[in-house]
Amino acid sequence: MAIKHYTSFSLVFLATTTVLLVSHTHGHGLRTGKHDICQKADFKPLCRTVVKGLTDPRVALRSAIHQLIIQSRRAIRLADMHGKSDQYMDVCKESFDDALTSLRTSLKNLKNHDRASLNINLSAALSDYVTCDDAFSESGMGNPLGKIDALMSRMASNCLYLSSLVH
Repeated sequence: MAIKHYTSFSLVFLATTTVLLVSHTHGHGLRTGKHDICQKADFKPLCRTVVKGLTDPRVALRSAIHQLIIQSRRAIRLADMHGKSDQYMDVCKESFDDALTSLRTSLKNLKNHDRASLNINLSAALSDYVTCDDAFSESGMGNPLGKIDALMSRMASNCLYLSSLVH
């Protein structure tokens, strides 16, 4: 169990460092509606689908976080339908629940203009999605939640990107 916490901490640290470096390189690139806010996102088509033409990074990020919360709730329901006695599914449900907590906190961070805490909480959510996938990978079993887990990881990555545009 302690190894899992060290791994999660390492992932959060790595993601936070990445966000800080990305935000430094992005600068003030998108202040007007003339540009595609998702042009430098890791998953551009997904970003464009989620933000639906929004041009204000703060508004776009809020929308993206809300969409990720919806997907996380959906993933928990899917995990419940796969059975309650599977230890790997239990890891996923706990991870998705932790991600929901981090996402709700990130909305508060966004509202309070606490950019550092925002990035930490978004990184934590991303780490939680990775934890679910890792549980199945380490077991040698296929992840029955692999598609939605991958989607949420991509969405969380895009949220981190959008947070780098918020000033």
